Amino acid sequence: MDSNSERKLRDLRLNLAEICLEGRADRIARLTRNPSGDALLTLINSGVRHLVMTKADQAVAERCHRILSVEHEIERKVCAYLALSLFSFPHVIQRSFDIIDVPTPILGTVVKVLLAIPPFFKRDSTRRQALNHVESSVQEIHKAVRVIDEPDFQKEILAGFMEGYVISSVYAEDVPLRNLAQQRAELIRMYLEQEGLAQDKELPARLPEETTVSLGVLCPGTTSETAALRGHLSGLDRGVFQVTAFVPEEAKQSIGASFEDLVDDCVVLPTADIVESARIIGGKNLDVLMVGANVTNSCKFPWTLLMSQRLARLQVAMHSSNLTTGFAEVDLYINGHLNESNNAQDEYTEELVLIPGSSNHYAFPGPTVVPEAITREQIGIPDAALLLVSGANYFKIGPDLVSAWARVLENAPTAHIFLYPFNPNWTTHYPHKDGFLRFIQERFAARGVGIDRVHVLETQPSRAPILGMLQLADLYLDSFPYAGAVSLIDPLLAGCPPIVRDGHAARCRQSAALLYEIGLDVLVTKSTEDYIKVVTRLIQDHGLRREMREAIADVADHTALSAQVGIGRYVGDVLLTALKKKLKTAAL
Repeated sequence: MDSNSERKLRDLRLNLAEICLEGRADRIARLTRNPSGDALLTLINSGVRHLVMTKADQAVAERCHRILSVEHEIERKVCAYLALSLFSFPHVIQRSFDIIDVPTPILGTVVKVLLAIPPFFKRDSTRRQALNHVESSVQEIHKAVRVIDEPDFQKEILAGFMEGYVISSVYAEDVPLRNLAQQRAELIRMYLEQEGLAQDKELPARLPEETTVSLGVLCPGTTSETAALRGHLSGLDRGVFQVTAFVPEEAKQSIGASFEDLVDDCVVLPTADIVESARIIGGKNLDVLMVGANVTNSCKFPWTLLMSQRLARLQVAMHSSNLTTGFAEVDLYINGHLNESNNAQDEYTEELVLIPGSSNHYAFPGPTVVPEAITREQIGIPDAALLLVSGANYFKIGPDLVSAWARVLENAPTAHIFLYPFNPNWTTHYPHKDGFLRFIQERFAARGVGIDRVHVLETQPSRAPILGMLQLADLYLDSFPYAGAVSLIDPLLAGCPPIVRDGHAARCRQSAALLYEIGLDVLVTKSTEDYIKVVTRLIQDHGLRREMREAIADVADHTALSAQVGIGRYVGDVLLTALKKKLKTAAL
């Protein structure tokens, strides 16, 4: 952001804050319901809260704090809260009013502001603090909807929740999230029913003479989720399962082509029309409906809205959803035995069924990607330098992870680190990239690591340049607590030893599960200190790094790394068993 743009943004913030401080909910409501867009949320999402506060900003923020602490009139408190939200993030603001007391015209806006957490975090423990804030806010919203039986109130609060809930940046924490997921799911269901969108299908009894199982799959569009779902379908007994792929109308050719070798039919859904999409799926009289994309992050994703309805006899999620869906309509969650800790069922609302080994088997569509020819000179790495690489995603990179990397480079003065955090699998737009990169540079600088040793690659059009760079790399550094999954395949294919950290929740164990399955336990660490210790040892021992490369080469054709062999045979067994159980229960 140039200085002129920053000045204009600051001026807009001060002007809008002054409007909020007038204490008139009706005026704020007009600003947030403008046909050209919500002025308040647009400014909040612009990154203005990441700007260092000036004296004028601090003076306005202090006025907001005073009103929140001493004012008795709720409307003024709420308006001051909205003004303060232009300068601070919700998890650090003392709100001092309850959601049920918010004036209805601005209720939806207040809920969206409450849930507008940062996309990344600069200080230790702040991500956990933000997660705690989201959990308590959703709990309060959930309770308010149930307590206040007023249509206008419920409409506004649910609309705000559906628009505002996005937890990409906080579910990296290694904690159980079942309660949060379940409350979110119930709020989504309330929204569907209130808006007349729920189209639950009462399916006819399955005929005894039917020998095939009709399986519908809601196909994802990202490369990683596509590879994961294809891995789950590869090896499925096509003599038993009749597979229908459901793809969004706007991407029917690209997504359909990714699954044409694994399905019997491809059906296009008008995803802008959830009622019609549900009607189409329900009309297929499906035995099983499986979702291959993440339905646990935001709320208005079409597959999320569809999986919250009963559209098939058995409904199933898999590890593309990073935690339990929370939906009463999803019966089964399939994962690998190595992906889950003891008593993992307690963290799921679905029945958790574990297949042998890990679930991290990926089958990429299309021809094998050929690594791009890249030299160290091209990427600015001296020939004598050790090259550490990480594809940890932007949303997974927290202060604890960056600090660990900085400690490694502090003790290895010849090492450089190359990051490619802007993977298109998560989003096509990464907010506030400049602030994110400054945060990384500051963390390394605090350990005496110059910015010339920290390199960041922008989003690439394919995996080819990533594979080319990994062939030059000495070590791959996985993310933690939220571990990598499909991103670990590339360093393994390139023969680059990955160091990973095991965790508790499944999303924090997937890298470890993959390495356990292929016999590379030695590269799995149990703590941050252990992670740093193993990386440091490998940096210092060229012979050990060579041994690790040779070990990776020995398992390069293992099932978990092969693009040809998936886990469909296990998935098929699980689906058949669960379907029989479901049908038997329904018949009682």
